[in-house]
Amino acid sequence: MGMFFSNLHIKKNNTITLDSLLQYLIEDMVKKGYTRLESPENSEVTIAIYAPENSSWVSVSSDCYNFNSDEDTRNTAQPISEKFGTYVIAASCMDSDYAFMHLLNSSDKTDGWINSGSVYEGMELPRNTTISGWEKIISDFDRFREITNEEYIFAEDMIYNIAELMNMDKEQCLFEADYTEDVDKNCLTKLYFSLLPISEEEPANLYINLYDLTPCKADINSVVFVNNKGGRSKGIAIMFTGDYIENDDVIIYNATFESNYGSENCKIVPVTFEKRKRSDGSCVLWWQDSDFEIPPAVNQNLPYTKREKLEFEKQFGVRFFVKGNPQKFRDVEVYIIPLENIKSAYAQGYARWNVQKRPLA
Repeated sequence: MGMFFSNLHIKKNNTITLDSLLQYLIEDMVKKGYTRLESPENSEVTIAIYAPENSSWVSVSSDCYNFNSDEDTRNTAQPISEKFGTYVIAASCMDSDYAFMHLLNSSDKTDGWINSGSVYEGMELPRNTTISGWEKIISDFDRFREITNEEYIFAEDMIYNIAELMNMDKEQCLFEADYTEDVDKNCLTKLYFSLLPISEEEPANLYINLYDLTPCKADINSVVFVNNKGGRSKGIAIMFTGDYIENDDVIIYNATFESNYGSENCKIVPVTFEKRKRSDGSCVLWWQDSDFEIPPAVNQNLPYTKREKLEFEKQFGVRFFVKGNPQKFRDVEVYIIPLENIKSAYAQGYARWNVQKRPLA
């Protein structure tokens, strides 16, 4: 997998200080409806500011930045240039296939654009290369021309190679808010923000984000993962149904409950099912964890890339294997159920998977 990032580089001058930049960034986020938090706990957006002393630039990265065009970059970078009367570079890389740097300065109307690589199929080229204006910040313009004309296996290498021509530390070029292990922590500041949360009174409402239409296969793992589009809740149950259960025509084995699926804090818990009989005489397989905290819905007003990332990280559900009668594999039906919903008048909010039935709305 290649690199993805969108970041800013702001040229230092007598006007800009770290404190004044922090104040600007905080005020800008508050205007957009965010609340600043003192710690990363419960935060939805991070802004990282990297200001090495020996560099002519301050770099800013956020997981809410998403630069796909010159309109995106201008909307974010131009106000900073106007505020501090300086050069601002908005840079972006898309899966190491395409990278660009947009240089702006509102004081002298500088508007330069350099890029490398190829855009995705079906995506319009954001802009043609315009290197005029770059000579104002580049120490060796002939070398700069050579670098921008080279072909690269990894598109971001162009950005990396011109760093010293701008008196910028190389680690600033590929700077990402979520990955700051390689930078000097003494020069790093992070700000944390959140949008107003979803109502805690709303019941959990689980749904399968990616509905798998592949039937279960013997000794090959199947997964059913869900997201929540409702409020925070406590307690989860996994239930398998089908007429294969009573006589063990299909055996569910090596099942695990996985949470925080897409994050480094992923938890995997072995699951042992209990066979139960319902009032209608049918058998089900049942497992529950009364203490599991179901995370609330990801705020849909977050920027798309951040929202998608959080939804991926907050997935949870069951992974399992099957064996037995292959004719019965298509009958395997899985329910993921918020326990608090069962106890209340709101009996819905569960997610159901079966390869032969349409997903619940």
